[in-house]
Amino acid sequence: MKLYRHQYLLLLLLGLLFLGSSMTSKNTLDIEKRSRVQKDSAQFDLVYSREEWRPEQTALIICDMWDKHWCPTATKRVEELAPVMDQVVKIAREKGVFIIHAPSDVTDFYDGHPARERAIQAPKSAHLPPEIQSWCYWLDEDEQKSYPIDQSDGGCECEECSSYKAWSRQVEAIEIHDSDAISASGVEIWNLMGSRGIQNVMIMGVHTNMCVLGRPFGLRNMARYGKNVVLIRDLTDTMYNPKSWPYVDHFTGTDLIIEHIEKYVCPTMTSSALTRQEPFRFKGDNRLR
Repeated sequence: MKLYRHQYLLLLLLGLLFLGSSMTSKNTLDIEKRSRVQKDSAQFDLVYSREEWRPEQTALIICDMWDKHWCPTATKRVEELAPVMDQVVKIAREKGVFIIHAPSDVTDFYDGHPARERAIQAPKSAHLPPEIQSWCYWLDEDEQKSYPIDQSDGGCECEECSSYKAWSRQVEAIEIHDSDAISASGVEIWNLMGSRGIQNVMIMGVHTNMCVLGRPFGLRNMARYGKNVVLIRDLTDTMYNPKSWPYVDHFTGTDLIIEHIEKYVCPTMTSSALTRQEPFRFKGDNRLR
């Protein structure tokens, strides 16, 4: 069949448009966000939304996945989480997401590591939030009044544990590459994101009701200072003792915190967006699906 010049050019243009569309789809992250929107004084509706994120504008923060915790049951759950997290980190890194390892209190273990030096040497942000160096305990009074669990005993399920600094580094099962960053400083992490034009932030790690929410680089600060932040809700854990209010099992305690985050702090997602596999579930979580 003979093609005229203008027909050929039209087909060529359509082909280029198709190719560009395919490349855009391939090089973006398909994120399904889950939130809880208040319908009236007593009811929140689950709301799902989808977004396409550019990997080069996205960071993945691993919060306080230490090699050891003062609570043995917490240590065991970290050991169970870590290999799955490492898989997610590998996939995210390959897609172009910037990986930030944030093991609080022990970043000096990595002195001289290229990933640690990258965080230290990041250019100072021109728009550094005033309290980005500090813990954020509550976003507002509504969040504080609605907090769903009692963690005043430290959240340990064991009978004879006492708190002490048991950690010395990040758990080894999560690999750190020279191209990553290592920092637990809100200022350094904000500088890293600013110098790279990062607006989207995924956070996973432990413990949701403490460090993941409150650290200077945690969910509350990222949300209140304008980052498009989500919690990876299947790759986290809580410090919650079922003997404390509201007297539910440990994993339900985690779910209550996740619901709280979706209501008052930020949306959540699952690791399935990266792995294309079923969300992670702890072996000890025997609740009906």
